[in-house]
Order: sequence, then structure tokens, then C-alpha cells
Amino acid sequence: MRISEAVEVEATIEYIVQEEGEHRVIVFKITEHVESLAQYREIYVDVIWWSYSGLKISNSAILEENDLSYIERSKAGFSDKIYVKILRQNDTYSIIENYTDEELTELGFDQEYVAKCAKLSVYDEILLH
Repeated sequence: MRISEAVEVEATIEYIVQEEGEHRVIVFKITEHVESLAQYREIYVDVIWWSYSGLKISNSAILEENDLSYIERSKAGFSDKIYVKILRQNDTYSIIENYTDEELTELGFDQEYVAKCAKLSVYDEILLH
């Protein structure tokens, strides 16, 4: 949760009560920064359901081959196939990151391919399909 001081704290859901209609009451338990909340009469919080760090790209840029996701990067008129891990995905966008060299080796790619393998970075131009 992000509490009123813009501090993020870990929280657990203690219980959920179904109210009339579509309303629910969700009780969260926090153990950090509790003393700072006592000075406020009203507290606004943001519930962060998930948090991932990576590159945000459109789902239409992601292709699949042999159960592996990849994107096509266009650079200087050439196209590269770059295998990526999807960390989180919704209907429109995905948060992705590059595979490490060790992960590519574990997936069965040879050392020559891994050594030459291109990595995706910020501001790269990718193709949408």
C-alpha cells in the first residue's frame, strides 16, 4: 500500500466482507509506519495489487515461437528477433525484460547465439503486428 506520506508498506488482507450489492469491505493489516498514521484524521491510501519493473510494450508487438515470446526490433533497416520474458500482462500492454545469457543457455540456445544475441533497451524501435 502507498500511504498518505507517499511511503510504500507491505500489507496483508485480513478479511473481506461482502456488503449489499457490489460493495465490499476489505481489511488490510500493516505493521510498518503505523505511528505516522495516528496523526491524521483522514487517510488516503493506494492499494498496489502488483508491481513489476521492466519495459512496457504493446501486446501487438509480441510474437510466439516454440512457447517463447519474442519481439522484432528494427535498427538501421535491419530486423532482430529478441526473446523476452513477460513479467505481467493485461489486455493491452505487457511488462517485459530481456533474458539473461544464463537463461538463454538453459532454454537450449548455443553459446554462439547467446554471445551475439541482441538485447532490447529503452527507445528501441519495435515492430507492431
